[in-house]
Amino acid sequence: MREILTSPRVIDLRRKQKRGRIRLVILLSVFVISLIGGLAYFSAHSRVTIQTIEVIGTEIINAPEVEKEVRDMLTGRYFYLFSRANTFLYPRESMYVHLLDAFPRIESLAVDRTGMNTVRITIVERIGSHLYCGITPQNEIDEVCYFINDDGYIFDRAPYFSGDLYFKFYGPLTDEGSTSSDGSPLGRHMLLVDRFHELVRFMNGLESIGFNPVGLSMGTDGNNTITLFSDTGVGHPVVMFRNDNDLEEILENLSASMKKPEFRGEIQSKYSTLLYVDLRFTNKVLYKFRE
Repeated sequence: MREILTSPRVIDLRRKQKRGRIRLVILLSVFVISLIGGLAYFSAHSRVTIQTIEVIGTEIINAPEVEKEVRDMLTGRYFYLFSRANTFLYPRESMYVHLLDAFPRIESLAVDRTGMNTVRITIVERIGSHLYCGITPQNEIDEVCYFINDDGYIFDRAPYFSGDLYFKFYGPLTDEGSTSSDGSPLGRHMLLVDRFHELVRFMNGLESIGFNPVGLSMGTDGNNTITLFSDTGVGHPVVMFRNDNDLEEILENLSASMKKPEFRGEIQSKYSTLLYVDLRFTNKVLYKFRE
């Protein structure tokens, strides 16, 4: 096997080429590091960072609290390099998700940059249509209630209301969400949305034929009780039905009964002593008055 001899000149040339490549790599590395360092430094310059946060559309939600949450998300740097407040890099999507989670009363919102230095948070708040007040009725003063919207979504704790200002729902929560760490049901649905809509239509139907429902207790045994308004101070009359009742059918039965002059006349004339109207049995409307 023949040896291939390498001249000193070739060896020297290769060494120079190697040193040249090393110098090039070093120069490129210094350039890249300098470029990244410069970009990181200028990413926090006041001309290219969010300075102003506008929160519009709030009525009940505390706007300064929303602003604080946004500023907290703009604090710090990505990878210890680039400012999170940079107008081109601010965390718009995660900000959107975080605000929805932090403020359940928000029904919808938009996060937009206006100009180079301003972020505008536009909020539409949920409207409380009813109250959820726990599994079973309590003393009115001791009750802790929460606003629920038209889909049965529990989104905010309600202040104390005396009387029947809002319709109240009671019963175990049936959605698959989890109760928050402080024990509140915020962020959950009281019932499946379709079932909640069905019950609200039933309440509206009762009202349309002359009754005035003010509360609904969903029993764990499948028996449910609707509380009707009463100003006698003696007690509230109730309407009873079961989970497996066809609500349209039992409402039609009650409506048909109310069209009979003798039934309607008795209910209206003796309403102050009405104990219950029982709709749990097929094609029957049972009722009773206090003695």
